[in-house]
Amino acid sequence: MDLTPGPQELRFLQDVWREQAPAVGPLVDYSDQVLSIPLRQAVLPAAPAALEGLFAGLWGWPEWVRVYARPPQAVLAASRLARDQGRGAGVLWMAPGAGAPLDPPKGPPGVAMLRCDWMPGASAAQAAAAEARSRGLLLVVDETITGLRLASGGACQALGLQPEAVLWAPRLPGGRRLGLLAGRGPAPPAAAAEPDAPTRQAAAMLLAWATETDVPARLEVLGRSLAMGLAYFAARTGLTDQVALEGPLRLPRLSGRRLWAFLGLAKQERLRLAPLVMLDPFLDQMDSQELVWPRLARACARLRVLPEGAMAPLGWREAGPDSCRAVQDILENLNS
Repeated sequence: MDLTPGPQELRFLQDVWREQAPAVGPLVDYSDQVLSIPLRQAVLPAAPAALEGLFAGLWGWPEWVRVYARPPQAVLAASRLARDQGRGAGVLWMAPGAGAPLDPPKGPPGVAMLRCDWMPGASAAQAAAAEARSRGLLLVVDETITGLRLASGGACQALGLQPEAVLWAPRLPGGRRLGLLAGRGPAPPAAAAEPDAPTRQAAAMLLAWATETDVPARLEVLGRSLAMGLAYFAARTGLTDQVALEGPLRLPRLSGRRLWAFLGLAKQERLRLAPLVMLDPFLDQMDSQELVWPRLARACARLRVLPEGAMAPLGWREAGPDSCRAVQDILENLNS
């Protein structure tokens, strides 16, 4: 990725580093999976058919869509679909790049549920899909996080996947959840229990907004801004091997041996981050730079003088509760 700042961006980065002033403005939360829903004057139909049509239209290829009251019910429907096709009923979760094994299926696997949020790249996703098919499993791509973020058609479109079905179980405002299963070929039975009307309404508004807005493009801009700021301030503090951003700009991942200390310091600066960064598409590029870059600068500067292995330092108050100007003096003394 090209993170070379333009002339205006470079001047702003230099000014932010020179001032290291406390951030002003609202909390920036890049750790929340919930995508806020824009207010609409017109209330969208809450009938399941309306929600199904919006999803099928956005993804483009599903021949059927089923909406369930809870995510586990959608997973169970995929299991039943596999069983009806003469496969096993167990669900094998696959998540290349996640770095941790997932629970084995209960019973002979018949469904491969492929998560792509930690995916190293398209080749890894396609290799996992090929492995699932070689084992005779029904391939379902879990688009709960990647849907609407990586592409308008989710990870399937972004990574060139052609599964039998997809799962979409987003976290909606107010703690609402639903499970949506969509696919091609034979369809599972209709849901016995549907989500309540407010949950369907929230999901329909989110899908309608994503249909009208190029969400991945907005996230790409925000991801580039975050990556550029982190790369610049990490280089200024000599932390490039201790905290870094990797992966697609639309759904980036933080890494590095001092990641957790950095996350704690950023939180103190009113910038909430998680190892999997959930960018907020309702911020525009200028807002993201003005809000995020000063907080990144202070978090990196503080991490530079934080002893290795220590978390959020109680003694940092000695540098002043309202300013990090003392950091530059500390850095100069360390380097002299």
